[in-house]
Amino acid sequence: MSELAGTNNEQVPSDSPWGEEYLKDVPEFAGERKFVNLEDIANLCSFDNTMIFGHGTATAGNGHEIVESIFEGGVKGFTSIGKVASETIDDDEVLGSTDITDTACCLWGSANGELDFSKLREKLQNWPHRNPKNIILMRFPTEYFNYSDMADEKTEAYFTVHENEVGRPTHYVDRRFVIGNYDTETGKVEINPNFEPNISGEFKQELDERLKKAQEETAARHKKIEESGPFAFSRSNSEPESTPNEAAADIDESDWIF
Repeated sequence: MSELAGTNNEQVPSDSPWGEEYLKDVPEFAGERKFVNLEDIANLCSFDNTMIFGHGTATAGNGHEIVESIFEGGVKGFTSIGKVASETIDDDEVLGSTDITDTACCLWGSANGELDFSKLREKLQNWPHRNPKNIILMRFPTEYFNYSDMADEKTEAYFTVHENEVGRPTHYVDRRFVIGNYDTETGKVEINPNFEPNISGEFKQELDERLKKAQEETAARHKKIEESGPFAFSRSNSEPESTPNEAAADIDESDWIF
């Protein structure tokens, strides 16, 4: 692979999912860490039919080791303090919510119009929680949004499961959806080397299977409610099931975007 233009003329690692065509416009490098201006992420991947979410790291800490752990393992699904402290959790129970709005803020959706980077930057620089230095940027394709009336089923396909720091199975946003880290002090985005700019091959197969699983869970829950009544299943609620056209609006609900 030929050298890429940059301050250090670093080459893309051979095992990186980032091809030369994606990094040709990257303006600067720092060793193996690659940075772009916020606006330049438009050169790295398509944002058609997608949503952008952000996750501030201030609660866990502003050190770069937190960013590195997210690049490697993904963003951990939110787990309540009560659940973390509970001594009655089943050994096989998977921790962490699969409702993405429990873990991150929606910054933009393609159904809301063209991506305006000046507005995106303004939101990032005026983050509503804990004034973080680092904000993890994630891109989610809307084709893997499950049209369910339950929030944790809607975005379940975006999560994978692996062990947390104490060995418990936990939901994490798949690291391949993580574009990178926005530094509020420099205004630069550090690219996640594990981000997948294209949904294809094995990744697409995995996502198709996760979406199918989530849809089957939704269908099974609805069937149980129909057979046993609305109070027979603990995850049910009183809201009627949405049709696909009505549920599509859920992607762009105003309370998702701050």
